[in-house]
Amino acid sequence: MIKKLIGILVLLVAALAFGLHHFSQPKNIFDEIYQETKKTYRNNNVLGRIKDFDIRGSWPTDDPNISKTPFGKYNEKDLPQKYSDIEISFNFGEGNKGENFQFEWHPNSKITVWYLCFYNKKSKIFTKEVAIFNEPRKAGEYIEDQSKVKTYLTKYGITASDLDKHYNEIVNQKVLKDWCSIYDSKFSSKDYGDVTVKTEWENW
Repeated sequence: MIKKLIGILVLLVAALAFGLHHFSQPKNIFDEIYQETKKTYRNNNVLGRIKDFDIRGSWPTDDPNISKTPFGKYNEKDLPQKYSDIEISFNFGEGNKGENFQFEWHPNSKITVWYLCFYNKKSKIFTKEVAIFNEPRKAGEYIEDQSKVKTYLTKYGITASDLDKHYNEIVNQKVLKDWCSIYDSKFSSKDYGDVTVKTEWENW
């Protein structure tokens, strides 16, 4: 009887350990980036392995205002033409935990298209949105109302396909490919894994 109880307990512990291990495994490429960066951002940040990516701020830091929100940017001199401010930032603290991917595309001298992509760790939703800067821009002023953004894009002949193309060139072909080059990822820029992607401009 005792041997049976011990056997059952061993099986239960093994099943629990397996369940916890399975639950903690990243379900998609954004989970993977989030988890690995969270493990390393205070000591030898994994993103520092990307040759043209600079970790910004004084990491690690004990400043409560920024200690759990690390970010970094690609070097401007290494960016493809017409792009700037490619940034990856994280929230490991309170509120909406997850990561942001942002960059700017400059289709002409009149406007800049600002891409804002956010992965919500809890909901497993990755949202892709755009806003517009009028150039020359004024600090803190941008257009995010969908109808106004669409009006600007139409005025300058920018289509949803164009938005997809530039998103793909930076997020998929640069940021996510760079991730896969420094980390043995289970996912890829073509296979994000188990994640819901919501694209603001999908039906524009």
